[in-house]
Amino acid sequence: MKEARKKATIKDVALRAGVSPPTVSMVLNGKDAALPERTCERVRAAAAELDYNTDILARALVTRKTNIVGVVVPDISNAFFSEAVRHIQVEIARYGYDIILCNSEERAENDYRYIRLLAGRNVDGLILTPSAEAFTAENAEKMKRLLTGLRIPYLFFDRYYADGGTRVAVDNEASSYAATQYLLENGHERIGVIAGPLTLNSSRNRLKGVRRALSERGLSLPDDCVYEGKYDFATGVNGGAMLLEKGVTAVFAFSDMQAYGVYESAKRAGKRIPDDVSVMGFDDNIYSSVLEVPLSTMRQPVETIAKEVCRAILALIEDEDMEAPACCPAQLVRRSSVANISQNKKKQKFCEGRPSRQVIPAWNYLK
Repeated sequence: MKEARKKATIKDVALRAGVSPPTVSMVLNGKDAALPERTCERVRAAAAELDYNTDILARALVTRKTNIVGVVVPDISNAFFSEAVRHIQVEIARYGYDIILCNSEERAENDYRYIRLLAGRNVDGLILTPSAEAFTAENAEKMKRLLTGLRIPYLFFDRYYADGGTRVAVDNEASSYAATQYLLENGHERIGVIAGPLTLNSSRNRLKGVRRALSERGLSLPDDCVYEGKYDFATGVNGGAMLLEKGVTAVFAFSDMQAYGVYESAKRAGKRIPDDVSVMGFDDNIYSSVLEVPLSTMRQPVETIAKEVCRAILALIEDEDMEAPACCPAQLVRRSSVANISQNKKKQKFCEGRPSRQVIPAWNYLK
């Protein structure tokens, strides 16, 4: 029977690498920014040769830290959140932290469950984007009670409650104001909007920006030219069909996925983009530039936002004073989906009736 190999210690690694044990600790815990790269490489090589691994639980007992941050997002299939998480993971690793990712699937009960799970895993901090369900009055109170009882720092990313908590988000009102100004500059005054859930501050603030831009031109946005749904393709298909019937010359979708749905509804109606109707998106997803008619949109600075999220949560973890997190502006991206109709305005009856806020399941339009 072979004798069990003796488990390597931090002193063994230090001896092999020719450095001190504290230096080994700094390198293996990701706090080696001030050390020469050659020294770091020697330590990592020595640790690999000796099959040395830091014991996270043992380290946590001594330092009261796990160097892990929990991240809860509402829909990882949403291109904005998947890209944001990727950047957060890369950025936070630079400071010696890892993440545990949870996907709530837009369900409040999953939010609560994952927050408790992450707290039970002793994460050092929590980055939270609540589900749309978590913004109803009852669920919002439940969420606030849960977060108040946490003994770990947390911040809201993208979606937040207006009455408390550190938050990092794009400036939705200013961004949608800029998008609407762009449509107005191109002669569009009959504009329809496809919004996300209006329980979310992101959607409400985008709608506020649209109304402000129109108001400054002496125009208004009729309620029945606002279609409320999810930030998804199906909402774009159904909302686009309704707005095309209203005679709008431009549709401003509050997500690129919704805008892709508008392309589909225009195709079904025999409408050409941008000749018959212009389309504006929000996000600048990876596919928006390669559509048959590339989509004009508002680009969310996802990498910048992710860096700001990491800076803020690490400052909270270390209990450091910090400036208020930045409210990042989105960037207007001009492509081919918005036509200039200033010289060719059509006179059509526009938007009468009651607001339409029906959400039709995705499978309905696939039949």
